[in-house]
Amino acid sequence: MNRKTIAVCVTGFNWENESRIVNGIHEKCVELGVNMLVFATMLRKPEFNAEHTLPENVILGETEIFNLINYDITDGIIILGESIIDEKVIFSIHEKAKTRGIPVININDPGHVLDKNIILSDKIAMEFIVRHLVEDHGLRKINFIGGFPGNLQTEERLTAYKKILSENNIPIEEKRIAYGGFWKQAYDCTEEFIKSGDMPEAIVCASDTMAFFCMDSLKNNGYRIPEDIIVTGFDGISDCEAYSPTLTTARLAFQEAGEKAVEIFNDIWGGRETEDTVYVDSVLFRQQSCGCVSVDSHSHIDFYSERYGELNTYKEFNSHLINLNTIFANAETSAEIYAEAKRGAEFFKLNKLFICVCPEVENVVKKIGANDGYKGISDKMLCMYSYGSDIPVRTEFRSAELIPESFLDGEEPAFAAFSPLYFKDKFIGYLAYQPSKVKGFGDFFATWVLSIANNAGSFYMKNELKYVVEELENLYIRDPLTGLYNRRGMDKFRYDMIERAKAVGDHITVLCADIDNLKPINDTYGHEAGDNAILRTAAAINFAMPRDSVCTRTGGDEFCVILHHKNTDDVDKYIAEVDQALEKYNSTSGLPYKVGCSCGYYSIAPDSIISIDNMMIAADENMYKVKAAKKTIRKTVKLTE
Repeated sequence: MNRKTIAVCVTGFNWENESRIVNGIHEKCVELGVNMLVFATMLRKPEFNAEHTLPENVILGETEIFNLINYDITDGIIILGESIIDEKVIFSIHEKAKTRGIPVININDPGHVLDKNIILSDKIAMEFIVRHLVEDHGLRKINFIGGFPGNLQTEERLTAYKKILSENNIPIEEKRIAYGGFWKQAYDCTEEFIKSGDMPEAIVCASDTMAFFCMDSLKNNGYRIPEDIIVTGFDGISDCEAYSPTLTTARLAFQEAGEKAVEIFNDIWGGRETEDTVYVDSVLFRQQSCGCVSVDSHSHIDFYSERYGELNTYKEFNSHLINLNTIFANAETSAEIYAEAKRGAEFFKLNKLFICVCPEVENVVKKIGANDGYKGISDKMLCMYSYGSDIPVRTEFRSAELIPESFLDGEEPAFAAFSPLYFKDKFIGYLAYQPSKVKGFGDFFATWVLSIANNAGSFYMKNELKYVVEELENLYIRDPLTGLYNRRGMDKFRYDMIERAKAVGDHITVLCADIDNLKPINDTYGHEAGDNAILRTAAAINFAMPRDSVCTRTGGDEFCVILHHKNTDDVDKYIAEVDQALEKYNSTSGLPYKVGCSCGYYSIAPDSIISIDNMMIAADENMYKVKAAKKTIRKTVKLTE
């Protein structure tokens, strides 16, 4: 089945306004049989002129999720540009799509005009409300509560209020205009209207929130809504249907805009002409507060029941976060942290959830001093947790596939969402999830995702710090050329070796080795050849000696090994293996020089252990006897020849 696939780029797709657009997109996609993939960041961009800005590492971490888009499987892209925290992302996505011939639609973002745009207009929404009160309800005494004097939204809505009054020959009286700061000051404004003794027939509020405070004041003063006075709001937030009475309001046509975007794509795919910019007007919602819908006498119970339900939801979520942090405090592996996501998946009623992590983050491989800069999504990812699926932990898959199982060609159109996981300047990976419904829990969901990221990031940072400490310690106790211990390393571990030998009743041996003819090799073939001889000798010694031996490079061409063993003839076998390893190398190296070494050792029984230093002196003396014997043999051979 060759379904079309739409990618949606948005911040907080399950927040109220954004979710309405996404819901409209989703419903139309289901109707037309189109796959829908949502790439969603969690943090809103600061308000214009806000005092704070988002740090660069946060912007990088959040917007990295848009690099997950697979343009090879995408037939259309919808951007909710006004919600995107970095405007460069908007143009980057647009350019990548253009090179592949993928159409892009920008919704509700007049500040960034692309090839195709849907603009949500609210310029006449307030006119709808006031005209409804004047023409449908026959009212003439209408008061207005705006936000802030001089505020653009306030002034636009106030202008619309005055326009409709003027068109109907209703006098504009300044005493009927107040400013509630888009918040609870609307309660005080209403109190002043009541004290004036000249009560209006209706109060028009420039936001739903102010309308709620206005109605609280009226009800506290004994007024019935809408029997005694009508109240209207603006924005159409979800609480309008929960408050008692339900609030008549106007809102931007978010749902309709989402549906329109998919219809435009369908026309483009069908080869039909489409407009570059489409304007979608706001919608008037007639509810109980204006009398167009009858008031349910029990609706206030529903409102407070819903609020009680929200309180319980908050308590449940808070308990989940506490448990998440408790798990992190005792977690020994990242898988333990991610496994706790099951409770979150159940809380948010997700059908499926995959936690996908970059392999280089999960597997600490960073070298000390390495600074490769910011790294984003990897070509391959690890699935560290799955819910609603039986994918094993640490399953590897290509990030171009998005999740570790096939999902785009099912009987029903696919719906999946993706959100970033990052911590400080490290991109960890992403969540891939299939919600059971588009409208989710808003800030709860963002908090949950960020908590997973912070806990996982702290865990990885702790692991990386541990790795760096180990690497630093290795630099301190290891020889940088051969990787064997240096003298500091030998001093650190030699006493442990003695204790282990005593515990199991083993002999302990100190073996000293010296490279044969290193100076002639250096003088004749250069220091690179000399280093090679040192490396090959070190490798042979490390290979031949028991695994728990303390193998040390003590000087330029000198080595020392401390080991314990059962039988007295074991050491001779180990030395023979060193010689064999070097002979094998010499036979295949093709080099004009041979690498060899002379070994001497000193062994004692566990019940008569003397100081390691004295054993080293004795082993060194024996090593020089072996070296001298080799020279005598070479001289004898030369005279014979």
